[in-house]
Amino acid sequence: MPMENPAPTYRVYHLHWGQRAFALLFLAFSAFFVIGSWRSVLFGQEEPRPSLLILSVVFLLVGVGLTINALQTTVTFTCDAIELRSILSRLKLPLSKIRGRRELAARGEEGGETRYLCLVPNDDRLPTLQFMKGYTFDDAFYRWFNELPDLDAEDKKVHKDANFGLV
Repeated sequence: MPMENPAPTYRVYHLHWGQRAFALLFLAFSAFFVIGSWRSVLFGQEEPRPSLLILSVVFLLVGVGLTINALQTTVTFTCDAIELRSILSRLKLPLSKIRGRRELAARGEEGGETRYLCLVPNDDRLPTLQFMKGYTFDDAFYRWFNELPDLDAEDKKVHKDANFGLV
């Protein structure tokens, strides 16, 4: 059965500017931390504190990783597949192999939550694509996504119709 709203082919969606800006700010602050902690040691004004020097370098490396990931992470549509790309992975799912969609919420300890969109394949050998809602998705993406079978609603229906309880 053909979809009324086709996939938004040849589109690339990036993380929202806020997430990219956070990564850049983290990188800038970690660079200032490295400069501040190493400067006085290099000019002989202070005795080296190895734990502080190592910590500053670790923060800088985390900042570099966050920034590269924030600038490189994309959700890309081609004519026949959707691809989730980050610095650590590249997952590709053919559009014809998508069984349906799910929406998840991961709750933090302090009450906040991150919402995820999931594309579930109809073949267990293929990856489930799970990505935050924090991308620059447009109306064409959401029209396509919302037309996919809602697996959450199907699960609720199955559990509602099931005969659970004591005998």
